[in-house]
Amino acid sequence: MVIKDGRVAELLQPEASARVSADVALRAGGLWILPGGVDLHVHVSDGAESFEAGTRCAAAGGVTTILDMAPFHGCVRPEQFLEKVAQARASSVTDFGLVAGIVVNEEDLEALQELARLGAAYFKLFMPAEPPANARLLWSAVQAAARTGLRLAVHAEEAGCFSPEVDWTDPFGFARARPVVAEACAVAQVLEMARAAGAPVHICHVSSARAVELIASAKAQGVDLSSEVPAHFLLLDEGEFARLGPRVKTTPPLRKPEDRQALWAALNEGTLDAVASDHFLGSAKPASVDLSQMREAPAGIAGLELSLPLLLAKGVREGHLSLGRFVEISAQRPAAIAQMGSRKGQIAVGADADLVFFDPETEWTVSSQGSFSRAETTPFAGWRLRGRVRRTLVRGETVWDGETITAESGWGTYVPSRGGSG
Repeated sequence: MVIKDGRVAELLQPEASARVSADVALRAGGLWILPGGVDLHVHVSDGAESFEAGTRCAAAGGVTTILDMAPFHGCVRPEQFLEKVAQARASSVTDFGLVAGIVVNEEDLEALQELARLGAAYFKLFMPAEPPANARLLWSAVQAAARTGLRLAVHAEEAGCFSPEVDWTDPFGFARARPVVAEACAVAQVLEMARAAGAPVHICHVSSARAVELIASAKAQGVDLSSEVPAHFLLLDEGEFARLGPRVKTTPPLRKPEDRQALWAALNEGTLDAVASDHFLGSAKPASVDLSQMREAPAGIAGLELSLPLLLAKGVREGHLSLGRFVEISAQRPAAIAQMGSRKGQIAVGADADLVFFDPETEWTVSSQGSFSRAETTPFAGWRLRGRVRRTLVRGETVWDGETITAESGWGTYVPSRGGSG
């Protein structure tokens, strides 16, 4: 492979590459060379995280492009969007795109056409907001997606199905209070509206077998639909509440083992399109495992640094996914959904030279504290994994050498979607 001006200039057979002169030569030496990951769903400008810390996590975890979601109302106006681009450009070490939103009222929809022109990857509606999104707002958002062509992503939980009271003394109290039917009802409503309006939609962090069934049916009917699943729903189930308590609090909550099995199958067969971390850090303090802290604990799991190594170790190495399917769900499909496909998510002539050198044999133990995130705990602490990221390149520049971040803050650049001008 020849890299020039940050892009893949040539793909060569091994015997031909030996005859090429270059300023810098990198040798794989038995490592897998994969396209850099594209994470569709992260919150690094929200909570206790930051673009600098979050993109360093991404680089160490083999992710070369992130799609960031600002807090509620935080990126719904052009001036907010451009300010966020400038902020991220100053501190990121990986490339990034931005999500318009998060939408929680009708006024948040007013500038979508301009945000699409600026290169927003999609916009997001958070259904269980305070007050919860009603059918009128959801229908307005779906119609806006149809009108602008900007994909609508939905946090699909119908708050009307939540239990009014949570038994916080019960390890399963939180999960029981936000049952599968809340997700299923929300997904069904979104998909029926999208079918009627001809709107492009995306279902965030799918957690249940029933949601998978609804997504498969809608795709068969021709709905313009994409979806994602985070690693924690594939690898953890509700039994972890008894062991880790607040450390695994997330929304939707962890589900049953049979839901995990259905998610793996759906991801493998293509019903689910992508893996996304939903990286969120509500507090920089260590997450307690004390169940009494569950009520106050913010919901969210920091996953940027671990999601892809976990899926390679537990998905590819253990037979749930082929390596080819892993590349599709971690790079190719996310880039296509975000409409960055000509630059990102593939190793091809003309594409950005975003590469991950992965050692498939090295075994290592996940520590309780990530190297770069402000998160000090992870539910995967102590897990023994086989396979590790040894080098990450963003536009031909090594940003992670397997030990340290080698790029300066500000190396990352904005990647607008849809040919936007941001």
